[in-house]
Amino acid sequence: MPQTESALLTPPPLITLPPTYLSRLTLRTQLPSDFERIAGIFNNPTAMKYLDGLAPPGEWHEGRVRGLWNPSDIAARVELQERARVEGKALALAIIWTETGELVGVTGYARMEPPGTPGRKAELGIITDVDLVSSRGWKSLGTEALHAATKYAFEELEDVEEITLVTQQQNDEMRGWSEKVAGLVPKLTVEEWGHVAWYGYTRGEWGTKGGVRDRLEGKLERLRS
Repeated sequence: MPQTESALLTPPPLITLPPTYLSRLTLRTQLPSDFERIAGIFNNPTAMKYLDGLAPPGEWHEGRVRGLWNPSDIAARVELQERARVEGKALALAIIWTETGELVGVTGYARMEPPGTPGRKAELGIITDVDLVSSRGWKSLGTEALHAATKYAFEELEDVEEITLVTQQQNDEMRGWSEKVAGLVPKLTVEEWGHVAWYGYTRGEWGTKGGVRDRLEGKLERLRS
């Protein structure tokens, strides 16, 4: 039996990341009890505004109307993500608001180059329940989650040397965060990638004085006052 199939007979162990910078969030791998809540976020038009391609399997209806995610769809998606985790090719995480225990989004690495790849890259993404986060006044939640996920990748995952982020050109919020908060410069032009904006930062760009880590932590520090 292939190694990945036998490994999945026993689910991979739960991973919980170290406390986030402000200790407001808990990032961990996903559990069956999360599936209904994640489906609800994936069915939220505001949360999915710039994620046109992320639809339930076979669920684009006539006229390009998105179908609804069911918890069973999320379960199937998580199974694929966990198979990829066993192979070192992905790491999907739930974002929990620690004080209340509410699942407020998902983050992690949808794609990672295999361990041992020179200059190994990991693609970081995030989807949050923007309506809930806004209503609660939870500022910079995304910054705290992405900071924790990046820190974990560079400190705990084998050979990861560069984090990449991909979003749509019209996603002003994510592009603004990437360029104004993290200080990133698009790696490719509109002419090269069309509607997609691609960013990246290396281990050195993360850790150097005044680099990405310092910029994110500076933003989070301002929330303490």
